[in-house]
Amino acid sequence: MKSKIFFTVSAIFCTQLFLSAQTGNPKVNPYEVAAFNRLVDYIKTDTQKAKIAEYEKNNISHQGEEHILSIPVARGAAAEGPESGSWDKFLPTVYHKEATVGSPFLISLYVQGLVVNQLDSVINKPDYLYNYDKITGNLLLKRNNQDPIGVNRDQVKMFCLKLDQGGFIFMRVPLINANEYFQVISKGSKYSCYKLYKNVLVKANQQSTSGYTPDGKNYDEYKDVDTYYMLGETKQEWTIFELTKKSIRKALIEQSPAVESYIKDHRGDEITESYVAQLLGKLNN
Repeated sequence: MKSKIFFTVSAIFCTQLFLSAQTGNPKVNPYEVAAFNRLVDYIKTDTQKAKIAEYEKNNISHQGEEHILSIPVARGAAAEGPESGSWDKFLPTVYHKEATVGSPFLISLYVQGLVVNQLDSVINKPDYLYNYDKITGNLLLKRNNQDPIGVNRDQVKMFCLKLDQGGFIFMRVPLINANEYFQVISKGSKYSCYKLYKNVLVKANQQSTSGYTPDGKNYDEYKDVDTYYMLGETKQEWTIFELTKKSIRKALIEQSPAVESYIKDHRGDEITESYVAQLLGKLNN
């Protein structure tokens, strides 16, 4: 999570500079700019009461709609039961099903945040806590000890989730898909980058073909499927790319000399979201 926090802060910093510079652009909604900048300022300040790092070891399930947040359990750490042995626990079975791995939620608990509605008004309710459901794509809202609810997507233009340091900002990008929330990786006058989260539940598929050696996985797993979008602000065109040098080159073919120069100067760097955000920061200057 530490690396994710780092690139989020870096990307948002570049975004804020862009939005401040674009306030006089007639194509930019000044109220939307002001709302976005408020989200940026909010996640940059240390306002989070519940510390994520202290909560990672918590094994209490948190519910969101029909999904249960499952904290990953180390292999072999699941408690024994009838499924891990024969009924009299004398003869061992070939395999047993372990605890579910992964989670349909972006964060391991509900956190503070801000919401911007369709009128560009910022909603700040300190007693409201939020999370993001990667399976349904919904913003989840929780208050006090009440069950969480999915917020009506038509009423939310963007929102942020506050972490110990930094956080996540999501917004709807009509040019790509008006019905989805995209995480802002970087945004600039020429190029912007967004990430779409998807999550699927892969059921355990372990079986014994030989009678002794099991094949497949003996646990259910929430598996992430992430998609990255590069958006050209000038032409209002977008393309899907992957976190590889080859894919980045193809997505930014019009900026080939500058991209090659950046890649050469950072040849030893890992290709991460932070790498892309910093590259776009250079291109947008």
